[in-house]
Amino acid sequence: MVENVAAAKESSAQSLEADLLLSPIAELVTPWVDALPARGSAMQSVRRIQNAALAVRSGKISFVGTAEEAAREVRTGAHTRVLDCSKRLVTPGLVDPHTHLIFSGNRANEFVMRCQGKSYAEIANAGGGILASMKATRSASQDELVSLAQKRLQRMLEHGTTTVEVKTGYGLDRESELNMLSAIFALVEKSSIDIVPTFMPAHAVPPGKDREGYVNEIIADMLPAAQKLWQQCSPQVKRRLPHVFADVFCDEGYFTLEDTRRIFDHARQCGFSLKVHADEFANLGASRLATEYGAASVDHVLQISDEEIALLSKCDTVAVLLPGTSFYLNLQEHAPARKMIASGVAVALGSDYNPGSCHIFSLPMILALACLHLRMTPEEALTALTVNAACAIGRGDQVGMLRVGYQADIAVYDVATLEEVPYNIGLNTIAGVIKSGALVVSDNLTC
Repeated sequence: MVENVAAAKESSAQSLEADLLLSPIAELVTPWVDALPARGSAMQSVRRIQNAALAVRSGKISFVGTAEEAAREVRTGAHTRVLDCSKRLVTPGLVDPHTHLIFSGNRANEFVMRCQGKSYAEIANAGGGILASMKATRSASQDELVSLAQKRLQRMLEHGTTTVEVKTGYGLDRESELNMLSAIFALVEKSSIDIVPTFMPAHAVPPGKDREGYVNEIIADMLPAAQKLWQQCSPQVKRRLPHVFADVFCDEGYFTLEDTRRIFDHARQCGFSLKVHADEFANLGASRLATEYGAASVDHVLQISDEEIALLSKCDTVAVLLPGTSFYLNLQEHAPARKMIASGVAVALGSDYNPGSCHIFSLPMILALACLHLRMTPEEALTALTVNAACAIGRGDQVGMLRVGYQADIAVYDVATLEEVPYNIGLNTIAGVIKSGALVVSDNLTC
């Protein structure tokens, strides 16, 4: 469903001069839901305004409506920057709720192995996978990790991403995991993209450790040390971090359901919010556990059961689907998006950007894969990559919609309609990006 233009106008008293005005806009498209996260038919319920306008004041959206209405209601002056988007699409800035972008080295050799028919498990058993990235990441300094991540974040920004979750998980010992977490905290301070940290030493069992002993180490040592590191962050960083998450890879060959429960208990005691990698290769019951603990999200969920779908439909835990991973791994099956949406599950999308199983950082590309492989509509996919993705990382009341009072995170495209974004699969259609009201990518925008 697409709501009518007349209903889409939203404005506030225009007593203050706008800092930035986008007008006219060929088409403005935004999710428009009052009860978060969006689920069922509400994921399709976007507002589309042709010949639109959007105004920004002090980093927040102050007007959304038609260009004709803006001419009457938006106050402009000598200091107002006006952007002509008469041939362009405008959406909320894109939100990536699942990435592993802190790492060193690469796993290009695994791509070749995969092309030759090797499975994820076969590659891992041959010394590849997470443990291969562990070796390279352990040898990198914090400065090197920050520098590599900054380049990746800039590429993401240039493809429309304005908020991103970033996990540890390639250190797999106390020193290296804390080094990764420190690098993420440094990025929070330095980057124009909003960053949400996730502590994930439970990504794999490192060589030379038994699983139970390593879980005990995570609980007794690593989680409290991460909590202390978080508490010692500067006030500026703390203000930008309403949530820091802990995550567990609960799947066959990684961590058991009981491991996950124990880690969840202690992570929650340390003040972390919860996420889980669930049901990617086998169903161990992690999605059920996530609903029991009120986790912010369950991610992957290719093997989720109907019973767990029903449980998710009755709670606010978001299912983060990662079609780039199933595509990159050349899997025949994908997450059951249509069944989940029909059942009322809140569905989000993420990139799962990482060095091995999904080296895709472009969310417009993920939007296209969601349409092709998950059979989502462009409207549903946009909702999943904006407000629902924001809900999956605790930011749904701040970013993900173009509404008055929301943070002015805006993506501007070199196409005129939403459908042209997935249609141009593989092409970066982003013309400009606005973050908190500041133009941070502007090569193709003119005043």
